[in-house]
Amino acid sequence: MEVKACIFTDAGKVRKKNQDAALIKVANTKRHGRISFVAVCDGMGGLSKGEVASCKAIRSLENWFGEELPLMQNMDEDELWNTAEKSLRRLLARCSSEIFRYGKHRGISLGTTVTAFLQIGMRYMTLNIGDSRIYAVDRREATRLTKDQSVVQDKIEKGIITQEESGSDPQRNVLLQCLGAGKGAVADVTRGELPRSGMTVIACSDGFWRTISEGEIHEKLCPQMCVSPKDMLWECRKLSELAMSRNEEDNISVAAVCLEY
Repeated sequence: MEVKACIFTDAGKVRKKNQDAALIKVANTKRHGRISFVAVCDGMGGLSKGEVASCKAIRSLENWFGEELPLMQNMDEDELWNTAEKSLRRLLARCSSEIFRYGKHRGISLGTTVTAFLQIGMRYMTLNIGDSRIYAVDRREATRLTKDQSVVQDKIEKGIITQEESGSDPQRNVLLQCLGAGKGAVADVTRGELPRSGMTVIACSDGFWRTISEGEIHEKLCPQMCVSPKDMLWECRKLSELAMSRNEEDNISVAAVCLEY
């Protein structure tokens, strides 16, 4: 399996600080082949020290990939996936508590979203807290793999507002959960199998996806367009600039991994 990857992040036109953080890790294993791990965290813009929370979460995920995941390599596939999910859930719970205590000790509020994608062989798992997103982009379309933990998403599911109305809803930035703002943040987890034709995995903050359509993501980052990491980075930059041209005010981050066979 060949892996091409890139990360693009920008503070944007309004914010002085970039409170986003991103991660891509790739490793080769004897038993399970290539493993890829991609994550994006969006420190809460309205809370103090959001960049501290997002950096803490990303560092914790990076350490997990390098220290805990290797200990699972001798497990069979099903046991590995079950153990990895339990391990990541414990990690996020521990990280949330540490961020919460850090803020309480200093009398400040801080938090972060976290969205992550783990690929081992032909299977994958997503984890999500907040409203950063994972997209899978195959040769036909871009599909969102995660569900936002937000007030707006809850309103859409209850039929209170439509998807089209969500962009102007006054509560569009209000989250139901974030890492660090409370001790009980619980990640949504999904599992699936990769298409044989390959796909591009996109992890992004809301500053990226809010004004960019799935069709635009597919057009620029489908596997056939991802010729090289340089090309991918260029397209991520162009999409981010497009978001800014549409008056996006938040930090913008996207991490992309193209998985081809």
